[in-house]
Amino acid sequence: MNPRIIYPIPERQSSFYRTLRNIVRIVFLCASAVCLLVNLLVKGKMWSLIVIWSLFSIWKLVFSLRMVEFSIFSHTIRISFYLAVLLLLIEHFLARGWAQTVIPIVLFTFLLLMIIIFYVTYDRKARHLSSIMLLGILCLASIPYSIHSWPITNWVAFAFSTASFVLFLVMVIINRKDILYELKVRLNTKQS
Repeated sequence: MNPRIIYPIPERQSSFYRTLRNIVRIVFLCASAVCLLVNLLVKGKMWSLIVIWSLFSIWKLVFSLRMVEFSIFSHTIRISFYLAVLLLLIEHFLARGWAQTVIPIVLFTFLLLMIIIFYVTYDRKARHLSSIMLLGILCLASIPYSIHSWPITNWVAFAFSTASFVLFLVMVIINRKDILYELKVRLNTKQS
């Protein structure tokens, strides 16, 4: 049996890009350290954590791209995750009372966008099914968050969390054979 190599051959980075990455890394690390130090000296709200997370998100989304499984699906899921964590940090450290409504709406919008792209590119769907499952699980995580804050928030958070659950459930029911096949392939432990 001759296995086929499916990983991409790493491209040689130009010296300009490598130098730019090193400069940006140093600037981001220095900015993070300065923000944290100033925040600790001033003793106010922990706004520096929001700055650090934002710089980390920019670094991971722009300067540290993954070569394997890099697609619009995986990149959109990474964006939705970093955005949800950023919104939670802003909610917890700066301004309370609005993220319970915003986070379920943002996650529902990302899930709806991903499912639309999924069905538009239907012939290539098998390799993106796990990405949509991951995003669906992220959307389902917003349900306990909105239920926990039910007396504080209005019906919008609960409605969008429920809509995410229903949309995810419908997608699982429609694609159950593909999902089972994908799980079988990914969880296969037999050595041939």
